[in-house]
Parts: sequence; structure tokens; C-alpha cells
Amino acid sequence: MKKNLGLKILTILVIIAICLISFVGIYKKDKGQMVSIVPDYKLSMNLAGSRTARLTNDFTKEVIYDSEGNVATDGTNEDGTLKEGYTKKDEKVNKDEVLTKENYELSKEIIEKRLKANGVSDYILRQNIEDGSIMVEISEDENTNNLISDLTYLGSFEIIDSETEEVLIDNSKIKSAKAVYSDGNSGTTVYLSIEFNKEGTKKFEEITKTYISSVNEEGKTETKKVTLNLDSQKLTETYFSETITDGILQLSIGQASTDSKTIQSYVEQATSVAALIDSGKMPIQYKLESNTYLASSINEQACKIAIYTLIAIIAIALIYLCIKYKVNGIVLSISYIGYMALVLLVLRYTNVTIAFETIVASLVLLIVNYMFIKNILSKQQKETNIAENLKQTYIKYTSILLPLLIVGIVFTFINWTAISSIGMVMFWGLIIMFIYNFIITKCLLSDRK
Repeated sequence: MKKNLGLKILTILVIIAICLISFVGIYKKDKGQMVSIVPDYKLSMNLAGSRTARLTNDFTKEVIYDSEGNVATDGTNEDGTLKEGYTKKDEKVNKDEVLTKENYELSKEIIEKRLKANGVSDYILRQNIEDGSIMVEISEDENTNNLISDLTYLGSFEIIDSETEEVLIDNSKIKSAKAVYSDGNSGTTVYLSIEFNKEGTKKFEEITKTYISSVNEEGKTETKKVTLNLDSQKLTETYFSETITDGILQLSIGQASTDSKTIQSYVEQATSVAALIDSGKMPIQYKLESNTYLASSINEQACKIAIYTLIAIIAIALIYLCIKYKVNGIVLSISYIGYMALVLLVLRYTNVTIAFETIVASLVLLIVNYMFIKNILSKQQKETNIAENLKQTYIKYTSILLPLLIVGIVFTFINWTAISSIGMVMFWGLIIMFIYNFIITKCLLSDRK
């Protein structure tokens, strides 16, 4: 009897802990402020608002020529005036021959790959087939500015000789790029991992044999280095201490760390660069023409009213269980709240996009779970064995839960945020319902004597 009581108390404490983490969070001090380490909800555009960006390929750049007609990299004096004999012209960045329908379509595909690689699932992408301009609408969050900026990169990756600037490897030799990490004694280190194709692997092996630090005949150290560029911007300059034969180049991002927020920042940086490289080189250079924030179309007050109404209905329903079924009603009401908290917590960590339409899935889950535990409570007044009670309840509700689970799985793969959000919430909610009730309810209810 004492053992059974102890298990019940422990179970209730676990439920309380889940509720505190889900509804309140876990906080730690960071740079003088208390911040939660529990991930935020990922909200859709109709809840969080959105950012609309227009990308254009019709723009010019200033080019300076020397007296012989060659492009000059430094053609101005200290006061900003042109050097004698130098001329300046505004020229189109994209030549007419590259502005083709095929390149427009390829550019759109690459932008879409970049969005997906960065974990953006809620977006709208439109293209003007006449001029190739692109409209992108994505959900607003703390990374939106970086995501929008990444869309204007060509994604041109090169390994060049640091002295001669000869291009040794470019995008055509790359098979894939991704962010990886490894754990060590000093913490977690995040890497940008670039894997070369068959031809690139051979070339990269030659580079790692050539660009090394060595001692010449005079006893002096000579170091041949390579520079890694992304869109002509230096990522790093390095040489190799050993020959690499597997065709994989790993660049560390930042330093090893044990701070989860710092590690996440490094992962985001590595993922961003990997997305640019892995999605392919853009055939057309785009420029950000406009960048506009659009507030959520859902009234905040309406959302609050809906949430408070739902909480009130749940509270009334649970009070009814407590009054009718007394102790068992109280403990399963606590269990019911714990179930809601656990579902919300899982949605945070599984990065599910929460849309306004998700309220439909939430209502279904809350109603079905309420019916489930009410059935258990009513049977428990007659049954003597909780295990048999649970078994019969699962059998009774299989005809409801299984079709809902199938619908949830199907909805998850539909490329429409409102529907896929319903599907993912339904899927996780039902899976948790199966497992949670089997474990928690069994621990909380006592067999009748």
C-alpha cells in the first residue's frame, strides 16, 4: 500500500514538473538577464506576422576603368575623386544573355532550397515570369533578417591559391554541405562540413598535399596557403597538416562551448553557409529591392478570448470529474493538465509550426482525451482491475484514435502550413495520448478492492 502511494506521489510530482517547464519555462542567467532555455513556439505567418521581400535582377553597379580600358580595383584618390585618366560607368550586373526563362526558374528553385535548408516551412514564393523578379513571404522571427539577406547571395564557393588567386576548386566539385558537431572535453564544436564529388575528392587530396607547411633546404619554414571564399568574401585562410583522402573538408565555426545558446548560434551560422553552398550557385545575381513587415491578420484580442474561453471550458469539465469521481477524478484531472503541458512541450522541441487553424486539432485532442479518461473513471467504479480497464478503453477508442492518427499523418505531408500544422499537432498529440495514459493513468488509479 505504501509502495503504491509513493508511486502516485512521485507521478504527481513528475506531472507538476512537466507543467512548470511547459507553462513557465526553465531560466538561467545569461549576461545579467534571466533567459529561458526552453525553445519558443514556432508560429505561422497568420499568428507571428510575416516579412515580404522583393528580389530584383535589374540593377547596375559602378565600374571604374583605367586609361587603358581595364577594370581598376583602386581608381580613386583619397578625396574620392577619380585618378587622372580613369573613367567611371554604371553597368548592368546581369548581362542580357543570362536573363533567360531557364535561369529565372533555376534561381527560384535555389531560393526555395535555401529556405527549406534553413528550416523554413511556412513561406510563399512567387516569380514574375516576364522579368524574373521574385516575391518571398516568410514568417517573422529573430532570424528573418539573416534569411532574407542569404537569398541575395550567389552562393559561389571557391578554394583559391592565396598568392596567385588561382581557383583550385569551385561549386562544380561539391557534392553536399551541411552543419555537423562533435562533443569533446572542452564542449561541443560546430563544423561546416563540405563533401566533394569524385572529381573534387581527387583534386582536394592534391591540394592537401601541396598547401602545407614545410622546411626548405636553407632550414626556413615555408607555408603555402589557400583561401576559402564565399561570393568573393574570405571565409578563412589555411594550410593542411595532413593529407585528406575522404573528400570531406570541415571548418570549425567559433570555439568549443558548453553553453546551449552559443552552440545554437554556431549551428545557425553553419547551417546558413551550408544552405548557400549546398543549394547551388545562382545563375543570376539578385538584389533586395524592398523588405516589408506585415502584422498578423489575426486579432490578438480575439486569440486571447479564444484561449481564455477554452481554459474556462476545460476547468468546468475537470471540476465535474473531481465532484463526480472524487479522489480518482482529482488525480486524473491533474493527469489531464499534465497531458496538455506535455503536448505543448513536445511541440516546442519538435519545431512544429503553430497556425491559427491548429486550434481545430487541439480541440479534437482535448475532447478525445477527456472522453478517454472519463470512460476509464466510469469503468473503474465497476471494474476491479485497472489494467483490464485500460485495455477495454483502448479497444473501445481504437476506432476513433486510429483514423485520427492516419488523418494526422496524411495532413502532415500536405504542403500547406494550415493543414500540415493540424496534422503534426494531431500526430504528436495522439502518440503522446497513447503512451501517457498507459503509463500515468495506470500509476495514478488504484485497483478496487
